Amino acid sequence: MKYIPYYFALCQGLLFKLFFFKTKVYYEDEHKQNKRIVGSAIIITNHRTFMDAIVICLKYFFRRLNFVIADFTEYYKEKKTFLARALLTVAKFFVILFAGNLFIDRLGYNLGFIEKCKRVTAKGKVLLMFPEGDYKHLYEPGKFYPGYVITAIKTDTKIIPIVNDFNYGIFKRVHLMIGNSIDLSAYDSTDLTKANIEEINNEIHKIFMNLFYKLKRKKAERFSKKYEFISPKPGDVIRIFVGTHYHYGVYLDSDEVIQFGHAVNTANESATVNLVSLSEFCGSKIPEVRVLKRFEKRFLRKSSDVEKYAKSCLGQGGYSITENNCLDFANRITLKI
Repeated sequence: MKYIPYYFALCQGLLFKLFFFKTKVYYEDEHKQNKRIVGSAIIITNHRTFMDAIVICLKYFFRRLNFVIADFTEYYKEKKTFLARALLTVAKFFVILFAGNLFIDRLGYNLGFIEKCKRVTAKGKVLLMFPEGDYKHLYEPGKFYPGYVITAIKTDTKIIPIVNDFNYGIFKRVHLMIGNSIDLSAYDSTDLTKANIEEINNEIHKIFMNLFYKLKRKKAERFSKKYEFISPKPGDVIRIFVGTHYHYGVYLDSDEVIQFGHAVNTANESATVNLVSLSEFCGSKIPEVRVLKRFEKRFLRKSSDVEKYAKSCLGQGGYSITENNCLDFANRITLKI
């Protein structure tokens, strides 16, 4: 009986899915998991709209997911009119019916929700958590709050990371990248310090970002790889040949090329996202410019958006020749993938 509201709402989501978010799923490792979830688990995912939860629930349709979410009525009670508070209270009632009664104190003073989570996972059920907190309208996943780490250790439950690309819309397809389980059972909750928890949180965030890069790389594979010797325009991907391989960058203007690596920096520098002039990027070489096919051009970001995204990444590290290299970076910055 208690599952009826959940599956009633989810069936409405199935109708919505037909038109607004058809889903394609990738896995970090096809042979390990997580095509289906056995036993208890904590799913963590990035967050932008209410649809994010529906997409995950539909992916695991035959497992009832219990959401761990912020108590929005407490947060807004001092900021809204009486009518608004009443509507939020009604909304909370329906959220409890659909998502369960696992609310987090937004201010972080009350960790009582963990005891509720223990009771849920002890029954072999699955939790869904959003470590970024509120909706994030960033180009890339934001920082994680460590509540999910504490919950996983206290409940002795594995973590399943899922990256969502938020590609909602008619004639579009939402892509999910599902990572391997993260086991924190080696940690004793009685011995953990705040520094330990933050260290674990940072490591899991790094794993999540690698999944994000992997998903973007897969989506970029279908685009044209044609380059020509033509004059670059703001927002173009350019490349030069450096001995054994090509080095890629994003052209903004003659004084600003955003690159990821150290192909034209000193050998002692770490590979980071940095800004150089076109002449510094090219040296004595002439750059080639990527040329997309006509139907691919609709996936190009506006040059102003490319510049904003690129500059927001300045100083970013995490370079990997196989998972997150200069071409991967240039594709993420310039293509809506």
